[in-house]
Amino acid sequence: MFRRVGRSAVDLVALVAALFDPFSLYVVLILYWGDLIGETIRRFCQAVVAAPREEYSPTEPPAMHRNGDPNPFRFVTPKLGTVRPVDWLPPIAVHNLKPGVVGLVALSLTALAVGLTTTVLEPPFTIRSWPTIGILAVGSLAIVVKHGRSFRRFVRSDRPPAKRVLPGLQWLGTILMVVPVSIVDGAYADFDPTVGFSAMAVALIAGRITYVLRRSSSPSGADSFERSAPTGRPIERFQTDGHAVRIAGVIDGIVPRLESDVLNLYSRLAAIFMVLAGWFFGSFFVGLAAATVGAGAVLIAVVIGFALAGIAHFEVAFGAMEYRLYDDELVAYDTRLDAVQWRAPLDAIRNVSVQRGFWTGPAGTNAATVTIDRTDLSVEQSPYGFYRQTLVYVETPERVADRLRQETTRRYGEEGPTGGIPNRSSELRS
Repeated sequence: MFRRVGRSAVDLVALVAALFDPFSLYVVLILYWGDLIGETIRRFCQAVVAAPREEYSPTEPPAMHRNGDPNPFRFVTPKLGTVRPVDWLPPIAVHNLKPGVVGLVALSLTALAVGLTTTVLEPPFTIRSWPTIGILAVGSLAIVVKHGRSFRRFVRSDRPPAKRVLPGLQWLGTILMVVPVSIVDGAYADFDPTVGFSAMAVALIAGRITYVLRRSSSPSGADSFERSAPTGRPIERFQTDGHAVRIAGVIDGIVPRLESDVLNLYSRLAAIFMVLAGWFFGSFFVGLAAATVGAGAVLIAVVIGFALAGIAHFEVAFGAMEYRLYDDELVAYDTRLDAVQWRAPLDAIRNVSVQRGFWTGPAGTNAATVTIDRTDLSVEQSPYGFYRQTLVYVETPERVADRLRQETTRRYGEEGPTGGIPNRSSELRS
């Protein structure tokens, strides 16, 4: 009962506004707008700290996009394991960073809508007038306490995965609230609808309270998630080259890797289009020379931003990877997340090759990508074939490839698992 009263705290403040504020409907809509923004922020925070999801096995690639994944987090999405940045937060699954960034974009659009609306509104009252200032202050406190307590309960509960949190998001509603607020603002500018608007405010509050009391609580109960642990003592460990990972991140951030005929350039093209649009309009207002200089500076900043984002992406995806060779399998292990990312039985490896190219072997380093052809994968979807069938940016790649060939040959005989000794002269690809 106490929780239901807490969930209705904003509605109780709105009821006070309907009874005592002379501009009741206006103030009530503002309160509900703030409550909606608070709920959106809380939901996105919950998505970030949601429980890990179990759909991505360390043995099978995830079934997402048949012809490639253009999402900029494509190498982070399948990551297993968690990190804990601060003690008061639960362990955070890296794959939940994607909904968190989506939330930042949505909140940025909401902030833009709120900012543009508040600059053109002409409220029929002074914010500092009484009782409006008191009602808005108490309402703001109620919004913070309501969603703060709800987030705290979520963190301490058996958290559900992000896919069960995101459907409750109403971020578009925070933008659409601009419409009723603007209509009421315009109505007050033309005449005094105080009595009618007061009745509408009471009806709105009654509907909201009924909805809140009948609405089911937030989803809870995490899906079962069993983190795969390393087994035994490996015969050998192959390390990634951190310098090569960062260089590859810069390259991918600016010109992403081509995967199955899908080039991940959507965000880059959108950024270039916005810069060109700004240059076009700026040339009319500040002159061609000034607009060109400004557009050039913005373009440089955009390129640097994409490069830094690429470094961060690749550092999370590959920076702490360690490839462990056992008697019967090859294990890709993330030392930062303390979790196995994928496994490849040695009897499923039919060929080993070294790839040196623009994306697979960064210039200025000795690192390259060692590719294994596996017979045990029923689905080979981009970019997870690259992710789960390669030892990315390893040091001394030729030695790593020779060691894998030697182990598979030793274990499965001179003919190897595919019925023939691999031809090393044809294994280097550019």
